[in-house]
Amino acid sequence: MYKVLQRIKRIFIIILYNLFCLFKINSKKVLIYSPSNDYLSLNLSIIKNNIKNRKVKVFYQNKKILLLLYNIATSKLIITDDYSPILYPLKIRKKAKFIQVWHASGVFKKVGFIRPTANKNSITHKNYTDVIVSSTNIVNDYSEAFGIDKSKIKPLGTIKTDLFFDKEKVNKMSSAFKEKYNLGNKIIILYAPTFRGNIYQGFSMLPFDGEKLINSFDENTYLIYKLHPLLKNVCLPQHPRIIDMFNEDTHELFALSDLLISDFSSIVFDYSILNKTMYFYVPDLNDYLKDVGCYVNIDLFPGKICKNIDELIQGIQKNEVGNLEAFKNIFFEYQDGKNTKRVVELIYDILKKSL
Repeated sequence: MYKVLQRIKRIFIIILYNLFCLFKINSKKVLIYSPSNDYLSLNLSIIKNNIKNRKVKVFYQNKKILLLLYNIATSKLIITDDYSPILYPLKIRKKAKFIQVWHASGVFKKVGFIRPTANKNSITHKNYTDVIVSSTNIVNDYSEAFGIDKSKIKPLGTIKTDLFFDKEKVNKMSSAFKEKYNLGNKIIILYAPTFRGNIYQGFSMLPFDGEKLINSFDENTYLIYKLHPLLKNVCLPQHPRIIDMFNEDTHELFALSDLLISDFSSIVFDYSILNKTMYFYVPDLNDYLKDVGCYVNIDLFPGKICKNIDELIQGIQKNEVGNLEAFKNIFFEYQDGKNTKRVVELIYDILKKSL
């Protein structure tokens, strides 16, 4: 019954969209669509703030669906940064463009059509006209993952990473957060893993003994954590030196922290720019590689791979580090802080073209 209702809904959406396509495209209209959140991600927010003298419409999730479909049909440019199921059944008009500014830098865990369980006949992702990625080295990966031609993949750089090349701004963010949470000169460990599971099985996180970890270090060390948005109701045990940062901006937490513990999350790409130590807590490494898959060879992981909490604690205590430089050079084409400029130039080139 669920699948039948979804098909009916899709047909209804396509009919409405096609009716709205009877209206002319507004050559100055840009639609920015946030499919997963009721706010703009850092990528989309930066783009919005850099588009001048244009009619910018912003929509969140599937709210105001009629108005959303009308604006999709009449915009010269549609920009999103995540999985956008309402857009995939729609045939983008010939004189319009659909840009995917994918929320993740690099490419870590397998996504899209590379996943072992992917339906190769799905229409998902296939109507992008342009996809922005961080490096030429991953053009083939994204082409395969999204089922689109390599010519549509543009290695212009990840917008949100530009701020990490401004050391003064990074230091100001760190100081502001330390003052906000009264952390002074504390050593800050950030734990930020991705989720496990899927929409059918439900989402979960790996067991993580935060208490054992933090109790292995002196009173000057704090553990802060931010879980994946899909795990918003999950918390670590309460402890005086463990702080939940779910509502804080991830990139500001990067500036605050001294080292990162993660797993297969794409945030490790952004964090590597700061040249800070990171550790990979992956007790399910073999199962994850088998069931989900990973683009990055484990030999390239820019930090110690830890399969249990004791290995993780020992790795941090011994300050074991990985090869960050080699990792960065593979996954970041540009390391100049000018990714926003390149992406905005592409947007203006599209908008300048006559209908």
